[in-house]
Amino acid sequence: MRAFWRIFLLFGAGVAASSQLLPDDYQDTQEPTPLDGSPIVVEISWNIKGVYEVNFREMSVLLAMYFRMQWREPRLKGAEPNGGAAVPLHSQFLERLWLPDLYIHEARDITSYKMVEKVEGLYLTPPDTILYSTLLQLKLACPMFFAKYPFDVQVCTMTVSSYNFGEDRLLLQWLPLGVSADPSVNMQLPNYDLHVTWANITSKVWCLNCTFDPTSMGEARLVLARRYTAHLLTVYLPSALFVAVAWASFFWPADVIPGRTVLIITSLLTVISMYAAVGQKSPETSYLKAVDVWLFLCIVLVVLTLFQYAVIITIKRKQKERTAGQIFPMLILPFWQKTVNRFRRNTAEDRGRDTPSDTPKTPSLISTDGPAAAYEKGEGRHAIRLIQYEHLVEMVGKIGIPLIFALSNIVYWSYYLS
Repeated sequence: MRAFWRIFLLFGAGVAASSQLLPDDYQDTQEPTPLDGSPIVVEISWNIKGVYEVNFREMSVLLAMYFRMQWREPRLKGAEPNGGAAVPLHSQFLERLWLPDLYIHEARDITSYKMVEKVEGLYLTPPDTILYSTLLQLKLACPMFFAKYPFDVQVCTMTVSSYNFGEDRLLLQWLPLGVSADPSVNMQLPNYDLHVTWANITSKVWCLNCTFDPTSMGEARLVLARRYTAHLLTVYLPSALFVAVAWASFFWPADVIPGRTVLIITSLLTVISMYAAVGQKSPETSYLKAVDVWLFLCIVLVVLTLFQYAVIITIKRKQKERTAGQIFPMLILPFWQKTVNRFRRNTAEDRGRDTPSDTPKTPSLISTDGPAAAYEKGEGRHAIRLIQYEHLVEMVGKIGIPLIFALSNIVYWSYYLS
């Protein structure tokens, strides 16, 4: 206990304490060398305190974390074992102490928190184990892929290694704490669920056929799974309902052209405007996203409904033309055709009066041009076929288009939620 207070008072003296712990020939540019010649072991860990922003336009994540690293410095003197208890050191001691040159590869910006002094701590576990801890705000570059947006899962990596020392001189290991995140982090992220994992220490190979030695590397992964419940309620469900509203036109009489057309066109314009609004809020990509595929599918189904009704109107117009041609055959013939037919009928009547009664009469042209004769020639059968085509197109629209939507939903949700 006496040794503990002696060390504590000694370290509390700040700069004066460093002169008592460090030998006169100590060089802070020279790394400590274990007696057995093995590389110095630096243990690391970090605890994510908060995630403040996930910027999909910059593809970055802004977070705060406690970063810790621990190593042994056998060149220290005057520190006696004290049952494993850690002794706090003054931060000015860092100015003369050798520190591992670790850095985070994906960091765009690192800021240290500071009030009166920097938020950092230095502890000594006698005889020679040093622990350094600091609170950092880190802007982390995170490549993001939005092919499954809004069902996407982004994986951001944090890679730590030494800048100057190869793995034969400095070896990284995980502290027992490893990589963790506070439970309150998920409450700070309204759009994501955060999961943190870390991998075993590996080697970082800088390039092939180069003079740089492989370095020891620690890697952690921040898995950000987007919460898509709000998208289901604000995008997917309304767009599906508008498609169903367009299908309601199947049950309206085909003769109600204004009402049926307005219903389909209104649904189409609403889905298109929804597509434009979602495109302004979603990430800009050169490839289709899941929400784009869904809204495009809704637009296509409404357009198919419109085309189906256009086919029905065309068939009904053909029916009216056939009916008009059978009831008023003389009205649709040119004037010269009418004159020729009238002359032929008069000639046939004159010949009939000169022909003996036992001579068979030539069939009148009226019988060959009337509605009954038109039906005999197949005009009536053609009209019946048009009616059958109309009912067939109506039935295909009522069953086929919803069936296409149902099958598309099975494929869509199976793929994007897998």
